[in-house]
Amino acid sequence: MSTATETNGPAARPGGPARELDQLDHLIAMLRSGAGNDPQLSNQVGVVSARWRRPPRIQVTGRAHAGRSTVLHALALMSAVETGPVDEPGASDPVLDADIIVYVLSGAPLPADRRILATLPPEHTVVVLNKADAVGSRWGDAVAAAEQYSRELGILTLPVVASLAVRTRAGALNDADMATLQRLAGATDPALTLSPDLFVSPSAGPDVAEREQLLHRWDLYGVSSALIALRQDPELTPHALLQILHAVSGIDALHQTLHRRYEQVSALRGGVLLDELARLAAAAVPGEGGHARDILEDYLFGDDALWMGLCAGLACPDVAHLAAGYRSPSPADADDALARAARWRAVVSSDMSPAARRAALRVHNCYIRLWERMSSAGL
Repeated sequence: MSTATETNGPAARPGGPARELDQLDHLIAMLRSGAGNDPQLSNQVGVVSARWRRPPRIQVTGRAHAGRSTVLHALALMSAVETGPVDEPGASDPVLDADIIVYVLSGAPLPADRRILATLPPEHTVVVLNKADAVGSRWGDAVAAAEQYSRELGILTLPVVASLAVRTRAGALNDADMATLQRLAGATDPALTLSPDLFVSPSAGPDVAEREQLLHRWDLYGVSSALIALRQDPELTPHALLQILHAVSGIDALHQTLHRRYEQVSALRGGVLLDELARLAAAAVPGEGGHARDILEDYLFGDDALWMGLCAGLACPDVAHLAAGYRSPSPADADDALARAARWRAVVSSDMSPAARRAALRVHNCYIRLWERMSSAGL
């Protein structure tokens, strides 16, 4: 069962996931006591590097009783925190300033939800339509509602049944569960799962205690989904059935979305790091016997910084759509690298926004470097 991956820094360049971290540590050491001989500049680089290394922050927020805590537990992300409820009588709205905001709804957005969401950047926000099993009579109704809210709010909205996702993370289908489910799947009217009261009604048979336990452990949506799956394939194993329940909770789509947003935020922060290092290099005063500025500029023109710039450029919202066809930031070969460089050079020369042209220049410069390495043109 997948979970969103959390990493420090931007997407790693080919050669090792921690290469940028190693290179930055080496840079700081060189500035402190090596050829740089500039402890003050070393400390400044250490400060901006530490800011970059911090994992992006995720806040889970929404109105009271929307299921913020349940969504938080279903996600199980180390850097995610739950805020106080929004629009709480007698209390101020929480400060929503994280890198990624997960806003939880339990139904149609109310005016207070719309007021808060209108203040949040769409590229850093995901709306969760929680308790999606209560929307309409089938999953397609929840999907349609989420798509409608996405259009109305201008923010991606995903249907999720967080309570079932939590159960599939924390528990397993035991022998008693499977025995009861298999018996019900083979002999019970599907109408039994129309409501919790019907499901545990004594009129449905003498196994009331078993049905109550099943309902307590997996909730009505989980039980109903399991019975549908077992009617289709009575030979399902407990592990396979648990995977199905996890899938129908909708949590995987949310994990994947947050993973992409997390990588985008990390990559963009790499661009900020490069900007701060460039400013420090420009302001550095050559000292007697030291070469701090030269060392810092060498790093900025090195392969690792160029790769970081590539990731930041591709993540820029103004141009990200231009890389939609790339299976990977890395080109397949020298010809592919040169073709990509030419394409991004055209963007640099276009009438797009300054931010878009700056991002495109970073992408172009890295693809030129990769072309040199792959074709041996730079030797």
